[in-house]
Amino acid sequence: MKKLYPAIPLLVLVLLVGGWGVHHFSERRLEAGIADFRASLGHDATFSYATARPRTLARGAHFTAVTYHNPAMTLTAADVRLGGLTGNNVQGEKIGSLVLRDVKVMTPDSTISLDRVALTNLVLPNTARAAADMARPLGFDSLVLDRATLSNMHLAIPRSQTDITVGRMVVGQYGSGRSSNLDVERLATQINLAPTRRLSVEHIRLDGPDFAGEVASLLQSGHLIHESHAQTMDLKKVEIDSTHPMLQIDHVATSRSSTETEDKMDTTLTNLTIWSTGSDNPSILNAFGYDHFTGNIHANSTSDRSAGRIHLEPLTVSAPDMGNLSMVAELDQIPFDDMSIIPETARIVSAALTWEDHSLADHVLAGLAKSRDMDVDTYRQNLLASLTNSGDDSMRAMGRFLQSPSDHPLQVALRPMKPVNLMMLGIALSMAGDPSVAAPLGLTISTP
Repeated sequence: MKKLYPAIPLLVLVLLVGGWGVHHFSERRLEAGIADFRASLGHDATFSYATARPRTLARGAHFTAVTYHNPAMTLTAADVRLGGLTGNNVQGEKIGSLVLRDVKVMTPDSTISLDRVALTNLVLPNTARAAADMARPLGFDSLVLDRATLSNMHLAIPRSQTDITVGRMVVGQYGSGRSSNLDVERLATQINLAPTRRLSVEHIRLDGPDFAGEVASLLQSGHLIHESHAQTMDLKKVEIDSTHPMLQIDHVATSRSSTETEDKMDTTLTNLTIWSTGSDNPSILNAFGYDHFTGNIHANSTSDRSAGRIHLEPLTVSAPDMGNLSMVAELDQIPFDDMSIIPETARIVSAALTWEDHSLADHVLAGLAKSRDMDVDTYRQNLLASLTNSGDDSMRAMGRFLQSPSDHPLQVALRPMKPVNLMMLGIALSMAGDPSVAAPLGLTISTP
């Protein structure tokens, strides 16, 4: 043991010199890495910080008061920590851990602030150095990321007076060709243009989409890609309100399985409530004497993308206050690449529905009587007499239904000679008593 004592100072000296050497090596590596990063940005982009310290063996760094700026955006962070740096410009720069605190991203149109951003196993895209006259692209479509956690995010868009807040957002398995997932807690959106509109969702869960592929498709073509693998969506406590409540859903659950040409979807809405817009801007609910609709909706659908068709079997609506609806239908001319125009293009090829009435028939009759400035009982008796004495089987069936709605479920079948545009269906059905309209529609009404 005594022989070891003289060696201890030498060991301490070796450790000190070695530690200084490792630290010096780490600092040189960090300086070189920062210089290389700045060179890759192009002349219109800048990167600055208050302090920078290397981590062990030059495998990471700790920055304070970071600012990145290019003509399109400015990013600031009070604190940035990187760890697990590997890879190169050929294989891709890999960051095992990247944590940013007190983050703000500013663009000409919006500002995003976040308390904390934590990224795990990030692989940066292999992009060439920026040209002299342009900033390096962000490359969101070609990033690879195992997990991203964003805390207390706030997005402000002054031009549209829109504010979006998210309590917590987690994105998993992001990357082209990957089956990704998204988990969001406490999403809230407010549009401050009069009248103010607010939307909130307590919890969102998406599983299955290829988010990176979707971003790439949007950047390249402006359309989302069609994905041929299973996906699910789950929403809890969805609310929309303005000066009064507008919509609330306790739970939304959707599952989808797809091939290259076909999609199968199953969607359930639990405790959906829709309120009327008030007497100053009456809705169809007001016209029928209701101030809100409450019910459950379940839809099974099969979409043939190659033929532009959707088959519903069934669509069910259970509304305790109004009644129950069950419907099967087939529609064509479905614009799968732009579903926003579906009311303009979609047509009904065939449909069959069954309505079990609780109160809707009486409300509709009262509304029709009021629109004609007639007493409800008088209007009912006149209408029933006309329907009962009709020579048309469908009209007599309608009379039996209106005579005792709760005892006679109404069955309506529609098999038009040629498909009917959705926008024209309401007008066509309002003329169902005219044989010249009913016959081309293949419209029949019956009661069991």
